[in-house]
Amino acid sequence: MSLVTRALGTVGRASVVALGASVASSVLVGIDQRRGARPAVPDHPGPYSPEEREAAVRTYLTAITQPAAAFRVPFAPDCVRHENGLRTGFSGEHLKWDLHLHLQYATIREVREIEITVDPPGREGVVHADFSLVTVLGVRARVSEDFVVPADDCLIHSIDARITLG
Repeated sequence: MSLVTRALGTVGRASVVALGASVASSVLVGIDQRRGARPAVPDHPGPYSPEEREAAVRTYLTAITQPAAAFRVPFAPDCVRHENGLRTGFSGEHLKWDLHLHLQYATIREVREIEITVDPPGREGVVHADFSLVTVLGVRARVSEDFVVPADDCLIHSIDARITLG
């Protein structure tokens, strides 16, 4: 085995160990944050106002770029997420951990140009959001998401995202 091969093998193993330590650290921090977090749902029985339902969606949009907000997102336990027809979220707990660990969101630098409509015509219980994502490489994506957020519980029950680049 050549010296170069050994060096590359050592560097590769060290990278795996470093990545594993980073993920383990994130998980421990997440467990601690989850313990003290309460979903951002107003402290009164429903029905909840359009402004309160919009705030639930804005908490989610904040968590896309700020993993510390993940455990405050008011997901229903059975919440699912679809991106361009593909199921990418399987429960409220799964979605919170996805946002917290930040693996698929790490390249997103900011969320901008947010336009939110609560209860679009003929779609009661839906909060619609159109916004742009800017990545660390400068690539832009346009996102249109429908959140099912009923007025009776103010929890996000499902997310249907349509994402286009450019």
